[in-house]
Amino acid sequence: MQKKKKEADLLKPPGEMSDDWDDVETGDPEDEETQGNESRVGKKLSEMTTRRVIILVLIMLLVLPQLKPEQADQLGVSAFYGADHVWESFGRKLEMKTPVAQEDYERSMLQYLFYHNWFGSFGEYCADGNDCSGQYFSHVFWVGITGQNETQVKEIAAKAQLRKSIVDTWDQEVRAQKDIYNFGMMPAEALTTLSSPWTERCDTRTRSRAGFSLISKEVSGAVSFTVKCPEDLRIAERKKFWARLQTFDEYDEWYISFYYDLRLFSQMDAGYNLCITFFVCIVLCVASMYFSSDANNLVLKPVENMIKRVEAIRENPLIAMKMADEEFKAEEVAKAKENKRAKEKMSQMFENIYKCRGFAKTTREPMETVILEKTIIKLGSLLALGFGEAGANIIGDNMKGADSAGVNAMVPGVRVECIIGIVRIRDFSTATEVLQAKIMTFVNQIAEIVHGVVDEYHGAANKNNGDMFLIVWRLEGHEAEKQRRMADMSVVAFAKIVGSLHSSVLLAGYREHPGLQQRLGSACRVNLNMGLHFGWAIEGAVGSEFKIDASYLSPNVSIAISIERATQMYGVSFILAQSVQELCSEGMAEHCRLIDQVIITGSTTPMKLFALDLDYLALDVDRHRASMAWNTRQRYRARQFLESEKNLKLTPDVDIVTFFQTDPTIKDMRRRYTLEFFQFFNMGYQNYSQGEWAVARRMLFKTSKYFGDLKPDGPSLALLRFMETYGFTAPKNWVGVRELDRNTTLGDVS
Repeated sequence: MQKKKKEADLLKPPGEMSDDWDDVETGDPEDEETQGNESRVGKKLSEMTTRRVIILVLIMLLVLPQLKPEQADQLGVSAFYGADHVWESFGRKLEMKTPVAQEDYERSMLQYLFYHNWFGSFGEYCADGNDCSGQYFSHVFWVGITGQNETQVKEIAAKAQLRKSIVDTWDQEVRAQKDIYNFGMMPAEALTTLSSPWTERCDTRTRSRAGFSLISKEVSGAVSFTVKCPEDLRIAERKKFWARLQTFDEYDEWYISFYYDLRLFSQMDAGYNLCITFFVCIVLCVASMYFSSDANNLVLKPVENMIKRVEAIRENPLIAMKMADEEFKAEEVAKAKENKRAKEKMSQMFENIYKCRGFAKTTREPMETVILEKTIIKLGSLLALGFGEAGANIIGDNMKGADSAGVNAMVPGVRVECIIGIVRIRDFSTATEVLQAKIMTFVNQIAEIVHGVVDEYHGAANKNNGDMFLIVWRLEGHEAEKQRRMADMSVVAFAKIVGSLHSSVLLAGYREHPGLQQRLGSACRVNLNMGLHFGWAIEGAVGSEFKIDASYLSPNVSIAISIERATQMYGVSFILAQSVQELCSEGMAEHCRLIDQVIITGSTTPMKLFALDLDYLALDVDRHRASMAWNTRQRYRARQFLESEKNLKLTPDVDIVTFFQTDPTIKDMRRRYTLEFFQFFNMGYQNYSQGEWAVARRMLFKTSKYFGDLKPDGPSLALLRFMETYGFTAPKNWVGVRELDRNTTLGDVS
């Protein structure tokens, strides 16, 4: 009940939706299953994205740690230990006040300063081949006393001053040092600073400081930017240390502070940060390229291809058939490449490893976008097949209306100039009764010949109505030369249809069908009646919103049907109207025989009828193609061949008349029609037209029996039969024109 209510509500306008819609349970198992079925495109994109992310994360985990300086290189633990040692020795100096304690303090301070020698980063101040402070970033540059009481700070700073004699002695000792870790040397300016009073004031808002800076003076090749107080450097470029073996009370009163220069470390850290930023940017760019490439290949490009195909079908709906052929060709090429790739075992193995797949052969399902693209091509091909050339405007106009999903099939018709051809299967009712369910196969076999030949000669098959095919050659918008070429091709196409029909091995099999032989006689065969007429027609949709047919409506269509019906009366397979004969080139018109001048229902003026004489009994069945297996590939190759032949016939180098004269099948069918025969018939027809029926009787009787025991000449018998109704005496008002009587049949004439 809920399902029916949903369907009923969906058919209502949006404002009239049922109030019960909100009461529908959202936990429908079918809905959950639908939501759970992730699309193959999304799954493929998700798998590829996950794989890319894992690879990028692994790369970042391996690379990023290498772009960060070691913390052990930043500040060694010696900064704390040395500060404790200096604090203890200075405390003993203040308590004991002995020369030994004084010297012990001074040597501890010098050891601390040289161990963290600021000048160790420069090769001339550090011995080659030995470890020194240049290998680390712990470089002390300012030492002083920090406290709350300014007077106390000054007194203690005066007691902390190093003696020059001790500094010189220490300098001599470190110059001769051969230890694993070399203290290095200091320039003369720095040695002078070491033995100078601690009077450099660097007070802060809360504390007083007095001390000295090793880089307060410029030193050639080492110090270019002087620093007198720690605040002359940025916070990230300095770090403060003090003794940790003192109490909090002692720290609050006063303490010895050591400031280290971290500029080298900051520079390296900044360089590494730039590298990290640059690396992350590269990773993000590569990742975005990967992701965008996957999205483009799996989503955007297929969608763009679908849009392009829809736009192409919108502009020319008949191009969908060519799209289908090109798509089939691409599929065949892809299959060939896949088969070749499968033979390369090693390459396949590496590909499986790269794509993180197993080695078992898996069947790859096509993406939804590929399915949609192929579906669009199939739908376009079906539309082109269903509507034909007459329905191109219907398809194009509806596809251009992108602002609405509504379909307006009743597109107004347009007037076109065209050659209208009618092809009818003889004895169709009898064949239907005999073949019954197989009649569809029978008609389709004939239609394949008719449509194939017509398309090759630039015609368009329109309506298939049981036993009748409506064929159109549109001449609208073409120049006079191309119109003559199209008219010539329409005549040649119908001649080729007759030849292909009677030489087909498939249709030849119906000659031996017992049921057809019983109804039609032992000499029965599949045959067609064809008529051609040129005129205007209204091209458009016929029907209603429930069912439409794209067709042509015009009195000229009825005239073409009447001309086709006249083939039975004149005993020929193909009759063309005067309108087509006059449109043809002079060379093609010469091959058409004038057989009568009649008034046809729907036409107010007399019309000459011309027959293209074709003896299909002279053809043999072409049996060398009987073993050909028709499949999709063979049909594609046939369409490609026909397309090339079709394009060739529009080139100026190809003369349609010469093609007609040299075609082997047409030559065989026209061999028995000699010049003498045409001369006798033309004399008989001229006497018939001028009212000399007695003379016409003798001439036409001779042409009717001209071929002996073979099939008699139908137009001669038709004219004799008509004159016989008047006793072979022309009426007084005879002007060479008669009304076409469809009920007149061929018979013996005495």
